[in-house]
This record gives sequence, C-alpha cells and structure tokens, in this order.
Amino acid sequence: MSWLTCAAAVLILFAPAVVFVLHGPGHNTENREQVRYSGLDSGWTFFGSFGKYLADRLPLKTSAVRADAWVDEHVYREDPAFGGSASPRVLRGQDGFLFLADAIDNACVPHATAASSVANLAELASIIKASGRDVVTMVAPDKSSVHPELLPLDMANRDCFDAYTEELWSGLDSAAISGFFDLREALIEESNVSREPLYLRKDSHWDSAGSLVAVQAMVDHFSPGLWSNDEVHYLGLGRYTGDLTGMQGKPEEDDAPNYAIVRPDVTNVSVEQLDDLEGGLNRRFINRAPAGRLIEGRTVMFYDSFGIAALSQIVPFFEDLTVIALVDYDPQRFLSEVQDAERIWILTVERSASYRLEFEIGSRAFLDLLHEQLTQKS
Repeated sequence: MSWLTCAAAVLILFAPAVVFVLHGPGHNTENREQVRYSGLDSGWTFFGSFGKYLADRLPLKTSAVRADAWVDEHVYREDPAFGGSASPRVLRGQDGFLFLADAIDNACVPHATAASSVANLAELASIIKASGRDVVTMVAPDKSSVHPELLPLDMANRDCFDAYTEELWSGLDSAAISGFFDLREALIEESNVSREPLYLRKDSHWDSAGSLVAVQAMVDHFSPGLWSNDEVHYLGLGRYTGDLTGMQGKPEEDDAPNYAIVRPDVTNVSVEQLDDLEGGLNRRFINRAPAGRLIEGRTVMFYDSFGIAALSQIVPFFEDLTVIALVDYDPQRFLSEVQDAERIWILTVERSASYRLEFEIGSRAFLDLLHEQLTQKS
C-alpha cells in the first residue's frame, strides 16, 4: 500500500503544476484584484506575498471551489463556505438577490469606529480644500446598506450591521465634510422613484443606472449645468456574470439595464497607461471638445471597483482625468497626484472605507504628510 500512498501524494503535489504547464494559471474567483508579483526586492514580505500570488493563480482552483460549493449545497444543505470556513462568503437574500458577506462582517467588526472614519475623511477633504483644490468625497454604499430589506430574514448578525450602518451614514451626513455627497440617501431615493434596485442581482456592485447617480452628482459639483439627461442613452438589457456567483463556485449570467453616456462632440485624444503592467488600473485620459463642454484642467480620481464599473460614464466629461486605484496605496505617489491636480474626487466603497480611512488615505501619517506638503506648496 505504500506505493499507492506515494502515488497519491505525488498526484496531489504535482497535478497543479502539470495543469499550469498545459493550460496556464487558474482564473480569479475572488471579489478583488489578484495579488501582483512583488519581486525579490520586497524584502522578507516577499515570501508571504509570493504565496498569495501563487494561490490566486493555482490551476484547478476554480474546479475545487465548484466542487466545494456542490458539497456544501447538496450534502450539507448550506450556502457555500470555502477554505474550511464555517461562514459562507455569499448570502442568499430575498427575490434572488445575493449579498457579499464581507460587507456585513466588516460592519460588525470594522477596522475603526464609524466616528473615527468620519473624522478622518473630514480631515482629508479639509486639507485638500484648504490647499485651493476642489474636492468631491463619496462613499459608495454596499448593496446591503441600500437594500437591507432584501437581506436574509434569518441573518444572525443583523443587529450589529444595522447599528454600524446607521452610525456611519448619520455621521457622514452630519459632519459637514468638504464636497461630500450622500450616495446612500440618493440611491435609496432614486430606487424608490424608478422602482429599480440600482444594484446587480448576482453581483456586489451597482448597475449602470446606479452609477449614474454618482456621476451626475460629481458633474453637478465640478461643473454645474454641464449635465444633460439627453446624453444618457438606454441601450437595453445587457448580460453580465455576477462576481458573487463566481465566489459560490458556479458563475452565472444575469440581465441588467445598460445605460451609457453619449457625447458625440467629445473626442478622446489619448489614454496613458501609468503602470508597467498591461491592463493596470492607473491611467490618464485626455479629451477634446468645444469650449464649455468639458471639466477643464487636471482632475485626479482615487477609485476602486465601483469607480471601475462607472469609468465609461465618467471619462467623457473631463479634459484631463487621471484615475488612481486605492488598492495601489502608495503615500508618496498619492501625494504627488494630489499636488499635480486642480481637483480631486475620492470614491471608496463602504466595505473598505474603515480600513482605508484608518490605515491608508485617512491614516494619521498620510494626513500629516499631505498637510505638510500642500501647505508648503501653497
């Protein structure tokens, strides 16, 4: 029997490598960007980051996730939970809506108090505004915050989710943050009027009707009178594959309304890739149009996946727009981008806000650096 044991061990160890050679790396099933290769010059952190880099590209990973999901659903009659976790990453809500469990968990165990996140965002916006730059600050609410009525009726941690959500959004609304626009209130109001959810049923992001709410608010702030409803074109229903179904191990397609911004007199001049990696998220767009048809000067937008979903609607309004991914946080680079801009737009999703506003763009170290450098510049 020893040779059978050895053969099984060899198969388990080397099968992924063989599949990698024959078929390439596995596809990402997570609701995030794949971890990038950090390089040998990253010091001792190389070993941990390299392990995550390989795990994200492990061949047969998708098949393993699907098999795990099948067992959870058909054997244990539970929502899929992966990696030995007792809690599912995806929650089944009402009317076929799926929700990201991380958004609920982050509300119940945030990286910082709601009051601290609000205070840090207020200080960040105040420093930018005091430097003479215009600023728009937005928190893109999770689907669970806009549609709590669609969450599972038996959700165990509903009380802590409701408490944190109320504290966060009431705090943001009352803090008088420079350039702040309450997207949660606006999306709820628009959803009540349109009778549409404004979020994708099987995905963790807003749909193209929901993103228009944020885009219009931004345009109205930076260039009042530029927005025209006539430039919003309904293209019909479009197909998408929900990221939450991928996390369940069984990617599914669904239909969603497709709205586009059409501005025929706006011409794209160039798109500059600001990363070494092909398809990176940091880019600069240059457009041309007749006088008065674009937001002039240089604008920098710090964004995440919610901004990515809306990018095609955003770009046609700007003469010079640089988009910088919040996931690529680099204090010196972020500072440099702010210094070179005339206006700043910050758009972060709610589920990541407490971390970013405590340890990254809202951290004490970054706020002090930003204040010092912008004060010297002015």
